[in-house]
Amino acid sequence: MASALVAPIQSRRASAPDGEGSADGAPPPAGDFTQRAAVLVQVPGREETVACEQWERRGLLFSRVGDVPQENGTALFRVEVRLLGSRWGALSEAERRVMAALAGRVTARLGDATLLEPDDLPTAASTWHVYRKTTWGRRSRWWQTQAARLWERVGAADVHRRVRLDGPGTHEDALAAVRLRPDLGGVVFNDQHHGVRPGIASAHVLRPQDPAPWHTRVLGLPALAAWAAVMLFGWVLAGLDAWWQVALTPLALAAAWWTGPWIADRERHRRAIVWLCGLALVGGAGMCGYAARVLSMVVPDVNLLGPMGLVLCGLLVLPGCVYALRQSWFSRNAVALLPVVVLPLAWVVPWMGRLAQGLYLSVSLGVPLSAANTDPLWTYLAGVQPALWCIGAALCGLAALGWARHFYWITGSKAYCIAAIGPLTALLILAALAGSLSSATTAAHRTSAQAVAGHDPAPFFGITSRRVCVIPLDAMKTAVQPGPLPTDHPVVAFGATGDETWLWDPQRRKGTADLTERALRVRTDQIVTRPAARGARTCPPS
Repeated sequence: MASALVAPIQSRRASAPDGEGSADGAPPPAGDFTQRAAVLVQVPGREETVACEQWERRGLLFSRVGDVPQENGTALFRVEVRLLGSRWGALSEAERRVMAALAGRVTARLGDATLLEPDDLPTAASTWHVYRKTTWGRRSRWWQTQAARLWERVGAADVHRRVRLDGPGTHEDALAAVRLRPDLGGVVFNDQHHGVRPGIASAHVLRPQDPAPWHTRVLGLPALAAWAAVMLFGWVLAGLDAWWQVALTPLALAAAWWTGPWIADRERHRRAIVWLCGLALVGGAGMCGYAARVLSMVVPDVNLLGPMGLVLCGLLVLPGCVYALRQSWFSRNAVALLPVVVLPLAWVVPWMGRLAQGLYLSVSLGVPLSAANTDPLWTYLAGVQPALWCIGAALCGLAALGWARHFYWITGSKAYCIAAIGPLTALLILAALAGSLSSATTAAHRTSAQAVAGHDPAPFFGITSRRVCVIPLDAMKTAVQPGPLPTDHPVVAFGATGDETWLWDPQRRKGTADLTERALRVRTDQIVTRPAARGARTCPPS
């Protein structure tokens, strides 16, 4: 039974009970796949033809195991399923596809199932570099000799010549290979003056037929998690005292010894080289977190924790989007669908820009958006941030579908995955839109604070304002809503709309948190405005 599982596929169709010949041929053309599973299926003898037709229709590879029927009158078939996804759940998905292909028309019973190894095991080539032997470390003290060897091992004495061997290779094989071709027109190899050293490569790269190490699986996400942990360690270390930093530094040195084999093979490199490779990996990640914490302490206005979190989230979102789109209907029709997806942005982005500007001016300050004459370019720029946040939220939902597809959850319960991920994606988009538009409310409160402090408010995506002193032409006939017209202190003017000018009084209704109650409307032909002095809190008498 076990040998039947790993036997190669000989034909796509087995011999029919009526004695017809089998259609022997090459496997059908298929897209890329990452897993291969073989499933043994017992089919009643009278239903062999139907089962073969169903598997053929679904493009599955199958062959009959043995020509003699089983004792119970069933035929044993070996069906191969090619999957694009993770090893976790691959066997269950293969069995599900085999039974789903029968569509309930055949009373079949599943037997053994196993994952298959690739037919052609990948072969790796190791690189060996030629270096010039150092003389300053010979016949000297012990530490000078060790320093000279380390100088050679790290490649500082290389003479720009190398040789490649199949597999990991050995030092003797590399010497024999370079001696066969001592002169290529450049460096002439000489045993007395030259030597060979192995290039930096991990054990998995040199021996790909071995089981993949844990940190390389699932696009290396476990290794990225370890890198993030080291980066967080550097972040925390920067906030501690000098004594604590000295006490905790050995943890990074120990982690460097642990991560060194990810880059350099311990069987081919000295322990110092392996440790230095790990130190480069751990030290680089730790210094990123350390420098980010120091920068945030030196420049308080710079908050790098949010961008770092976005980068870490992107490490999960990007592979998920790849899993969702590869060999999908969208990827096969991307040329026709991309214009359909991109063209609506020409209307969506300015709409979001007007939404942000309206939230800042109309909703937060009570001044109609038509009172500000803004350039259309600023409207597009105001909508870029909300659009990007919404696109990022949509990509998170797409990544969730991709991970569900990668682990075969969506194939077994597609309706459940869509019902769960669809509303979650909609909530993420709404949250992203609300979060991105919150900057408009923040800008409105900043405008209020600047006006109260006696400064001209900062512009918000093309909406400019200035502090002015209002002088009525006829105080008795001035039409202002709601009154009265403030003339003793500066107000904020956003511009004139037709016959009306909108003002915003920072000293009106100080006891209320509603900024819209400070807006004023007055006829343009009934007042004269002049700029207020910087920092002035009163206006000179007219």
